[in-house]
Amino acid sequence: MLYISRFHSCLNRLRKGVIWAAAGTLLLATGANGFDTVILDPGHGAHDRGAAIGYVYEKHLALDTARRVEELLKKEGLKVIMSRSRDVFIPLQDRSALGNSKRNAIFVSIHYNYNRGGSGAGAETYYHFSSSYMLAAYIQAYLVQRTNMTNRGVKSAGFHVIRATTKNPAVLVECGFVSNSSERARMLTGEFRARIAEGIAQGIIAFKKSK
Repeated sequence: MLYISRFHSCLNRLRKGVIWAAAGTLLLATGANGFDTVILDPGHGAHDRGAAIGYVYEKHLALDTARRVEELLKKEGLKVIMSRSRDVFIPLQDRSALGNSKRNAIFVSIHYNYNRGGSGAGAETYYHFSSSYMLAAYIQAYLVQRTNMTNRGVKSAGFHVIRATTKNPAVLVECGFVSNSSERARMLTGEFRARIAEGIAQGIIAFKKSK
């Protein structure tokens, strides 16, 4: 209920044209969705496997999902830039530099989650600056709707790639838990990863179309 209430509260603020301050840069909320480029950032890569259970590596899941999102967004006429399109390691500072390198863009980092007990489940989306909240909220809402995963909500965090990306809205999406046996079985299927990609893409498109 808190998530839904905050989503509608922020939507009302957007409609009123509220101006938010982020990292010393003023961003007009009603104009933040006037982007034509999406920077997709599949997490980890090469020696950095990310979350891993056996031979199931987050780096592979994230890249596959990002490629699927890329294809869907291009069909909608959006320009897409990938921080990596193969299994290579990209330093965090290079990822955020890419996020700051384009005008009229948004930055979406794609990850899969992990917890030691194996009981964690569901999807969550992170933002750092308030100017990125609505992008996170749209992606989270559509991701949960498309996959029927547990809604872990929209959360504020200081992950480097979203903290250091200051010139464009930036979010980090956690697309389920590799450590959860049930979710892991689902995410190993192309059909489920396609649903995840559809949810992320639909959230991005809805954010762009929002007023």
